[in-house]
Amino acid sequence: MHDEPSDVTLNVPAVPSSVAIVRSVTAGVASRMALSYESVDDLRIAVAEACNRLFALPDPGQLRVELAPGDDALRVVLSTEGGSGAWPRDDHDASLAWKVIEGLTDAVEESLVDGRPTIALVIRTVTMPDG
Repeated sequence: MHDEPSDVTLNVPAVPSSVAIVRSVTAGVASRMALSYESVDDLRIAVAEACNRLFALPDPGQLRVELAPGDDALRVVLSTEGGSGAWPRDDHDASLAWKVIEGLTDAVEESLVDGRPTIALVIRTVTMPDG
């Protein structure tokens, strides 16, 4: 019997040592879905880059990671409770980190949600042909 993955929320300090935990939890949820090994690995890298972008904010506080597996995609939303300064940055899409995240996911968006700097990533599942 293979249980369907359910939503997961993780709260950790917004510090570099938390990246390994976030990557592991994300990979654990993703590996229970119809994602290729390469897609899971790409997602781990994209999540690490997103964490680093948020951790670079002054006083980011806690990091919240929300993983929402669906039938056709996994949505990962990362946000910090703090972080002063402009968000999203005007030149956010010009950085190398952003290009990496964009290249490894199917969709990515940086926004301010309820006053929280947020990065949302989407990676689609593999559709297998019938037969």
